Amino acid sequence: MLVLPDLLRQDTRLLQLTTPLGAEQLIPECLRGEEAISRPYELTVTAVSPDARIALKSLLGQPVLLQLMTAASRTELRPFHGHVTSARLLGADGGLARHELTIGPWCAFMDMGRDSRVFQDATVFDILDSIFNSWQNPGKLVPQWRYDIAERDIYQKRSLTCQYQESNLAFAERLMLEEGLFYWFEHGADGHTMVIADHNGAFQPNAQATVRFSQPGAVMREDSIDRWRNELRWTAGGVELGSWDYRSNDTRRVGAASALAAPGAPSLRDAPGAYAYTSREHGQRIADRQLEAIEAGREIFTGAGTVRTLSPGTTFALQDHALLDAAPDSERTFIVTRVLHLAHNNLAAEVRSVLERTLGVNALAERIAMEQGRSLHAVGTGIAERPLYRNRIDAIRSNVPYRSSTTDGHGVVLRPKPTVRGQQTAVVVGPPGAVVHTDRDHRIKVQFHWQRGEQSHSRLTHPAPDGHTGAPGDDQAGTWVRIATPMAPVAGTNWGAVAVPRIGSEVLVDFLDGDIDRPVVIGSLYNGSGATDAQNNQVAGGAGVATGNAPAWFPGEGGGHAHPATLSGLKSQALQASQSGTGAFSQLVFDDTPAEPRLALQRHARAHEGTDELNLGHLRHQTDNQRLQGAGFGAELKSAHSAALRAGQGLLMTTNARNNASGHQLDSGEASAQVEQSAELAQSMADLAQKHNAKLKDEPAPEKLSAVTGLNKSIEVLGATGGAGGGDGETGGAGQATAFSEPHLQLSSPSGIAATTPANAVVAAGSTSTVTAGQDLNFAAQANANYQLKDGISLFTYGKASATGKPNQETGLRLHAASGRVSVQSQSDVTKVTADKLVTVASIGRSISISAKEHVMLTAQGAYLKLEGGNIMIHGPGTMVFKASMKELGGPASALPTLPGLPKAENIDNAVELNFHYEDLVPVAHAPYKITFADGTSRSGTLDAKGYALVSNVPPGDYHVEYGEEPVPWLPPALEPDPELERARASKERVAALIEEARRKQEKGTSA
Repeated sequence: MLVLPDLLRQDTRLLQLTTPLGAEQLIPECLRGEEAISRPYELTVTAVSPDARIALKSLLGQPVLLQLMTAASRTELRPFHGHVTSARLLGADGGLARHELTIGPWCAFMDMGRDSRVFQDATVFDILDSIFNSWQNPGKLVPQWRYDIAERDIYQKRSLTCQYQESNLAFAERLMLEEGLFYWFEHGADGHTMVIADHNGAFQPNAQATVRFSQPGAVMREDSIDRWRNELRWTAGGVELGSWDYRSNDTRRVGAASALAAPGAPSLRDAPGAYAYTSREHGQRIADRQLEAIEAGREIFTGAGTVRTLSPGTTFALQDHALLDAAPDSERTFIVTRVLHLAHNNLAAEVRSVLERTLGVNALAERIAMEQGRSLHAVGTGIAERPLYRNRIDAIRSNVPYRSSTTDGHGVVLRPKPTVRGQQTAVVVGPPGAVVHTDRDHRIKVQFHWQRGEQSHSRLTHPAPDGHTGAPGDDQAGTWVRIATPMAPVAGTNWGAVAVPRIGSEVLVDFLDGDIDRPVVIGSLYNGSGATDAQNNQVAGGAGVATGNAPAWFPGEGGGHAHPATLSGLKSQALQASQSGTGAFSQLVFDDTPAEPRLALQRHARAHEGTDELNLGHLRHQTDNQRLQGAGFGAELKSAHSAALRAGQGLLMTTNARNNASGHQLDSGEASAQVEQSAELAQSMADLAQKHNAKLKDEPAPEKLSAVTGLNKSIEVLGATGGAGGGDGETGGAGQATAFSEPHLQLSSPSGIAATTPANAVVAAGSTSTVTAGQDLNFAAQANANYQLKDGISLFTYGKASATGKPNQETGLRLHAASGRVSVQSQSDVTKVTADKLVTVASIGRSISISAKEHVMLTAQGAYLKLEGGNIMIHGPGTMVFKASMKELGGPASALPTLPGLPKAENIDNAVELNFHYEDLVPVAHAPYKITFADGTSRSGTLDAKGYALVSNVPPGDYHVEYGEEPVPWLPPALEPDPELERARASKERVAALIEEARRKQEKGTSA
C-alpha cells in the first residue's frame, strides 16, 4: 500500500510516459531506445500499471509521448513522440501489471504490407510526397515531414520508377539512398517530423552544443561524455560507374576519386545496370554521393556518457579532450549519427524491491544493466549505484559530408531494388480510339497486370490513387518500352524487322538485369479462346483494354480447316479492322503439308477480295485457315489490279528449263542460237533478193541492212557476260556470269509462243522490227490488212519448193483478191511488170482498159503498135496481116481516157509551227489560236506554257493565223531601284537645298 502512491507520481520522474489512457496509467520503469540517421527509431519501454485489465489493442497505433528529464532543470524535458507498434503484458499480480511497449515513428507502419505501383516523369520528392500522403488518415497516424535540400533543381524527373512488391518504407528508403538523401526525426510534445536532407548544413547544433569530456564516474553538474574513441577503416580509393545508354549508344562512364583514402587503395567499380542515369552529370552526382558515403564511414567516433539531449542529426563540440582541444573547431565538432539510450526510471529502492517481488525480475532492466556494465557504456569501478541514464553515440566530424551507406559494410545492400525473376506479361495501351501507339523508335507503352486503377486488368482500384500512374489503360500507364524485333531477331541502322504490337495485345516483357524499371518487350502472345473452325476469338475483350487474340491459322476439325497445323508464317491486318478481321491484310504463308509444300505471298485489298498473289509449289486456294481445292503445281503470279514487271538491266522470260539449278540467271543460249539462225536466214535471203534485183533505192548491202544489224546486236547483247571483283558491291560477288549488256527483253520457248487477245494487239518499234521464220510465215485477217511504208517495199520470193516430192515445183508470188478490186499504183514514178516467160493479162467477165496520158506502145520482135498524138502507128519489119469478116473505115473520131488523180508526195505530212511572244520575247502562255487554210478549212487550239504549238497534217498552200488573249491577266514586273538613278536624285536634292540656303542668306542680307 506504500508503493502505489509513490509509484503513480510522474512529475519528478526521470522518465515520464503519456498515453491516451491517462498520465497515471502507465509508469515507465526503464528504457532502451535506438535512434540513427536514415533509420526509424525504436524505443522499448517497460511500464507498470495499476490496471491489469488494460486491453492491448487499445494501445496499438496510439500516439504516445515519452519524456526524459534533462540536466537543465526538472521542467526541461526531452520529448520522444511516436506510436505504439507493439504491446505485450509481461506479468500481473493483483492490482499491478507490467507492460512492454515498443514505440516507433509514423513511418514504421509503412513497413507493413507490400504494394506495387508505377510513377512516371516524377522527381524523388514527388514520389515521396505521394507515398507519405497516402498515410495521412489511417487510424491515429499524422505523418509530418519536411525537406532541407541545398539545390532542389539538380534532382531530375525520373522517367519510370516502379514500386514492386515492397513496403512503402522500403521503397521510400531505397529512393532516398539512390538519390543520396538521408533523414532523421525531430520530436515535439504533440508530434514528430521526418526531416529529409542532402547536406550537412541541415544539421542543427544540439541543445547542449558544447559537451565536456570527463572521467568515468566523475560527478558533474552537467551531462558529459566519459568514453571516447575513434575507429579508422580502410576504404576504397574511389568510385567508378559505367552504364550503357541505348539512346546515345554509349557506355556512360563516371568516377570520383577520394582524397582521404590510403595510397594504392583500389576503386569501387560497379555496373549499376542499363540507363542508370540520364546524363553524365547525373551519373557524376551519383558517383560523388557514393564516394561521400564511403568517406563518411572511413572514420567513426564512438562515445558514451550521460548527455541526454544528444540525438541524430544534431552537432556538438567536444571540450576538455586532450587530443582535441588543440584542434580547430571543425576537427572537434561532430555530427551525431546514432544514439543508443539506456535508462532506468528514478524509482525508490523500496519500490523496485516491491515490484521485483510482485512482478518478477524485469528482463529489459537486466539487459540494460548488462550492456552498461560490459560495454563502452561502463561507468567505472567507483560507483556502486547503477546509473539512471547512459548512452552510446556514433559520430563523424562535421567537416566530412554525411551520406547514408547503401550497404551494411559487408557488401550486402541495405535496401536493394526488387529483382524480377523471369518474364511477365502486360497489355499494350495507347490513347483512346487509337489502334497503334508508338514513337519514332518503335517503342510502345504497356500496362502490367499488377497495376491497380480504373482500367486495371484486376478490376481493382488503388486505395491511394493520387501521385502515381495507376492503371488508366491509356498512354499514361507507363513510360516508353523498347520492343525486340519480333519477325526476325535483328535490328540495324534503317534495316531489320519491324512489327509494332497493337493496343490491347498481350506482350511478353523481360527486364534488363532483372531491374523492374528497365522493361523490354520480347514478344507478343496469343490469348483468349479461338472460335472452332472459324476466325476471331470467343473472348472478344477482357478487363481494361485487353483484347482477345487468337491465331489466324490453327488445326481445325472439319472441311478446309481439317489440317494438323501445317500453316505457318506472317499475317498483317488493316488498322481499322484489327479485331474484326474484315479489312485488308497481307500474309506470307508456309504450307508444310506432307508431299504438298507451298509458299504464298498474298495481299488482299479487302477480306478475301482484290487479291495480289505469288504462289509457289503445290498451288492451292486458301481462305483464312481453310486449305481449299488444288490449282496446279509450279509458280503463279496474279493480281486483281494492275501489275508491272521491270528490270533495269535486262529481263529473260523463257520456258527453257535448267535442271538441278544449273546455268546462270540470264543464260539464254537457246534464244541466242535461234537469233543467230534468224540473222543468217535474213542475210542470205536479202542477198538473193538483191541479186534478183529486188532492191530498193539506196538499199545497203545485205550484211548492213537494219534487220540484219538488229539481229546481230541482239546476239551481242544476249552473249555478254558481267562480273564483280568483290562480294560487298551492289553487283554481287566475284566471278563471271551471263549478263545482258543492255536492258534487253528476251522471250523464248522451245515449244512455241502464243500471244492472243480478243481486242487489239500492238507491236511497235522505234527502229526496225524483224520477223523471221525457218519455215512458213502466215498472216490472216478477217477484215483488212494494211501495210504503210514511208520509203519502199520489196517483196521477194526465191520461188522454189523446199520439198522435192511436190508435183509442181513452181511456187512464186501470188496476189489474189477473191472479191473487190486490186489496185497497184506508182504515184510519182514508173510501174514495171517483168517476167522471164509469159505475161497474161485477162478479164474473165468484163474488159481490159489500157490508158496513158501521152502514148501507148505495144512491141514485140521489132514490130510495134503506137498510139500517140491522136494517131495510131503500126510498124513491122515483116508481113502485116489484117483479117476480118468485115472491114469498115469511118471518119475521124477520138476518146479521152479518164485517168485517176494521184496525190503529190510534197503535199503529204505538212505541218505548221506557231511561236507567239510579246515584244520583250516573253511567251504568251496558253493563248487560243485559229489557222485558216487556202482550201477554206481551219484548225483551232491552245498554245502551251512557252507560247508554242505544232499543228500536223495540214492542207498545202497559204494560211492565216489569229491569236486570242492570254487567259492570265498580265502583271507588270516589279521595278528594281537603279542605284545610279538614286544617287543622281540624291545629288539633285542636295544641290537644290544648297541653292535654297544661298537664296535665303541673300534675302536676309538685302533686308538688313
